[in-house]
Amino acid sequence: MSTALDGLEDRYDVVVLGVGPVGALAANLTGRCGLRTLAVDQAPAPYHLPRAMGIDDQSLRLLQSVGVAQAMEAEIGLYRTSEYRAASGAVLRRIVQPPEPYPLSWPPYATFVQPQLEAAARSALVSCPDITLRLGVRAQLLDEKGGPVRLRLSAEGTERDLTCRYLLACDGASSPVRERLGIPLEDMCFDEPWLVTDIIVDDPGLLPDVNIQNCDPARPSSYICGPGRLRRWEVMLLPGEEPAEMVSEASIRRVLAPWLPEGQGTIWRAATYRFHALVAKQWRRNNIFLLGDAAHQTPPFMAQGLNQGLRDAGNLCWKLSEVFHGRAASSLLDTYETERRPATRHAIAMAKTLGRIICERDPAEAAERDRRMLAEMEAGQGVFVRQDLLQQAIGDGFILRNPAGQLEGGAGRAFPQPWVQTGEGRRRLDDALPTRWLLLSRPGWRPDAALERQAGALGVTFAALGPAQAPVQAILEEDTLISDWMARHDVAAVLVRPDHVVFGGLSGEEPEASLLTRLEQALRQPEVSTGDARALTGA
Repeated sequence: MSTALDGLEDRYDVVVLGVGPVGALAANLTGRCGLRTLAVDQAPAPYHLPRAMGIDDQSLRLLQSVGVAQAMEAEIGLYRTSEYRAASGAVLRRIVQPPEPYPLSWPPYATFVQPQLEAAARSALVSCPDITLRLGVRAQLLDEKGGPVRLRLSAEGTERDLTCRYLLACDGASSPVRERLGIPLEDMCFDEPWLVTDIIVDDPGLLPDVNIQNCDPARPSSYICGPGRLRRWEVMLLPGEEPAEMVSEASIRRVLAPWLPEGQGTIWRAATYRFHALVAKQWRRNNIFLLGDAAHQTPPFMAQGLNQGLRDAGNLCWKLSEVFHGRAASSLLDTYETERRPATRHAIAMAKTLGRIICERDPAEAAERDRRMLAEMEAGQGVFVRQDLLQQAIGDGFILRNPAGQLEGGAGRAFPQPWVQTGEGRRRLDDALPTRWLLLSRPGWRPDAALERQAGALGVTFAALGPAQAPVQAILEEDTLISDWMARHDVAAVLVRPDHVVFGGLSGEEPEASLLTRLEQALRQPEVSTGDARALTGA
């Protein structure tokens, strides 16, 4: 009898445990970098109900790089303005989208249905010849002492041992790999019980067309507009309410009676959760890496849990490729935690801050909160752009610093992705110019033969903002996103990493070759301690 273990090899370059959105993106990225990748999940099929609902532009850009965002583009919805409302209905705070043109071409925040994303991501997996997907397979970590990682896979009563160079644990909040390694979690002190229910409403016009954070001390709750007729309610459980009873249709209808007329809508999903704020204290152990919920768990009030996990995959996988293919020292992999852990802690801290506003149960404290926030609104200080609440740049890691140790030239920030004009029509920049590394400079610049050879060895593509001749590719942006960005950061040339983060920029007086020289030096630095950013960048 055939099993899911048939046809497996004895050794893989990468094994990804867990094929949710984070694991599926990680496997897609490593497979497309030429690493033989095995992706396994103990579930025999994708989870069929929605879970994560909010997705941001950086996540969509990462999914775009493997063709997944394009496949689900027609199904996503624009994330609505979020209003924080007092029990009286007064607006205490408003979180909005930035105006167009969007910096990364995708909506800065959107809503989606997770089963659709997972279906598109798994379809992309099976289309890549360097990726093997196996479902209904359990994995046990046997050895983690450095060198090849040993695993035992089991399915349908059979077992198979194999090894891999890198193990990516995308195995969820209860991560067996994290437990096996004995890696503790930092508790950022948030623990609240909530009911989450998704409802397909019959008439969306009966409900608000904005998202609402209901800051009512009698029953804090959130209302979120999903794509189409999908609406989500998140409701705090009160003392004495039993989770098992609260997921019944009768209880849900009772709790949502102020929102939904009787009989309106079909309940698609209902579940109770304890919202946590946790971060693993170590994200790398030798050649094993924690990603997604295995590395961090956040309250949902910024819709950042999935997004931070996707950024984990985007940050790590290009570094694995550089090291695997001999283009970088293995110390580059230490910068995964150096770069990602602070950003994740910041997102969790912000989610906690917003959650504390919503979750206040003391009437007197809630009244004082309302007074303070209404005063801020009246003073014009109560409206925020959602992206501005997140960390905007990498502080330490694989990025350039000036001789004084300071970041400049936009280093550590996401590089814009405008719509551009090509011979095939209007396209997003990354689709028109798929690259590993991108060196963008002034119109008309021409690299010499030595620089071309150096760029070829590093996998760098040349581009110019405006007309260009081979080997430099022209970027003809529809708007002025890139030119405005370069003026704002006072750079004439910029070098962009494979994850679309700026490695460094140059003023007009410096030659483009200096960026590649510093990149080459940084990639080949000897082993250094995690977080030693200047040593890593050669600054």
